[in-house]
This record gives sequence, C-alpha cells and structure tokens, in this order.
Amino acid sequence: MDPVEGVVMVLVVAMTCGIPLLGLTLRFSLKPVLEAFIRLREAQLGSHPENALLRERVAYLERVLEAHGLIEDRRVVHPTSPAERLPPGATALKDRERV
Repeated sequence: MDPVEGVVMVLVVAMTCGIPLLGLTLRFSLKPVLEAFIRLREAQLGSHPENALLRERVAYLERVLEAHGLIEDRRVVHPTSPAERLPPGATALKDRERV
C-alpha cells in the first residue's frame, strides 16, 4: 500500500466517522449552555408568561390591602434596627413568649 493511499484512507475514515461524532459532542455539550442563556435573557426581558402572572397577582393583593386600609404606602422600606420593625406601642417578644 502506497503512503498516499494510507493517508487518504485515514482522512476518509476520519471525515466519515469523526465529523458526525464531533457534531454530536458539540450538540450535547452546547445545548444546556444555550438553553440556560436563553432562559436568562427571557427572565431579564420579562417575556416569560409566569412573571406577568405573578406581577398581576401581587398588584391585585396590593389593591386588596389598600382597600382594607392595611397598606398606606407602596414604597418598600427596610428597617435597620429591630425597634423600627415593631409598630408603635408594641414591645419585643422573647422567643419563649411566642405561641
């Protein structure tokens, strides 16, 4: 067998077997990465239908709380100290006093 025939035979076998195997390997390795990227973009853009449903539910709950007078201001204020978290006139309870 001539060395040129040997090289051609190796290249033909590599192209017929190697390229499909390389393609399958790339597909199975890149598919999860691309799906994660697509989900991230959907979440950032807010195009996911579940996000819209959750926004509508929260808005409805806020309207109900406002109707009952339980919420005055929609701005979220995070208290820094435990004393600020309590309503006026309330005292802090110890863990054993909670029922």
